[in-house]
Amino acid sequence: MATIDLGKIKQVWRGTYNNSTAYVVDDLVSYTDGVVLSTYICVANSTGNAPSTGGTAHASWNFVSKGTSGDLGLVSQNVYTSTGTSTWTKPSGVTKVKVIVTGAGGASSATGGNRIDDIGAAGASGGTAIKVIDVSSISSVTVTVGAGGTAPAADAGDSNSDTTGGSGGTSSFGSHCSATGGGGGKSYTYLTGAGPVSVGHATPGLGSGGDINLQGGHGALPILNYNGAPSLMSGGIGGSSFWGGAGRGAADDNFTSGNNDISGGGSTGTSAGAYGSGGSASCREFKGGDGTHGVVVVENYK
Repeated sequence: MATIDLGKIKQVWRGTYNNSTAYVVDDLVSYTDGVVLSTYICVANSTGNAPSTGGTAHASWNFVSKGTSGDLGLVSQNVYTSTGTSTWTKPSGVTKVKVIVTGAGGASSATGGNRIDDIGAAGASGGTAIKVIDVSSISSVTVTVGAGGTAPAADAGDSNSDTTGGSGGTSSFGSHCSATGGGGGKSYTYLTGAGPVSVGHATPGLGSGGDINLQGGHGALPILNYNGAPSLMSGGIGGSSFWGGAGRGAADDNFTSGNNDISGGGSTGTSAGAYGSGGSASCREFKGGDGTHGVVVVENYK
């Protein structure tokens, strides 16, 4: 009597996929592609071929039940803090990103030593743009992080009293969205002829191209001709950004040289503020704060 090979008469559950196992037609496995757990059926004998990559099934496998990312949609995050340009490269399987772009903060103006009764103007903070972008057809994007504005050096004379603080640089995520940096604190000469007080404020940065576009915060106005200058003076606070407040301002106890005298905070380090915040103000002959560098945050989603 002839023998008829019927092969398998039912599917065989083989458990979690193992790259070293030889699978044959009708084997069933579970496999996690990125963060998505799915069930697959083998349609061609296969060894060492993952059932899917980036959500696309291998030719040796078909989906039986395709999972979803659900609450695990956030796969990874990239945080760019180094000024200048760099490149975001799309991780495998990512289809959307949420981008938060913040411009850099502006710096404080200068106050020369002869103006012992003045406090300088603080810098404004950078703006922020927030956007969700479909990156299904995008492989990479150029990222730009703006540099914080530089505060003019202080001196024992008046030469730097007329110097406005440096503006913060623009941050961007390709052409998708961007945020300008905050303006520097206005100089003494500018303010004496500025007219309305509001004109004396440094101009905050502004986000553009985002689903949400935020303006940065204003820095403190200066105090000019502070009658009966106190023995302890400190600079006003720079503008707060989307990420938080500014760094320290300058301080002068007006006693013996040294003591507790300090210059304002830097663009980085422990004395700096949150990403994109404005530099806090100068006082007497002490340098005000630099603006804090911007930041670009990219959240990667399946």
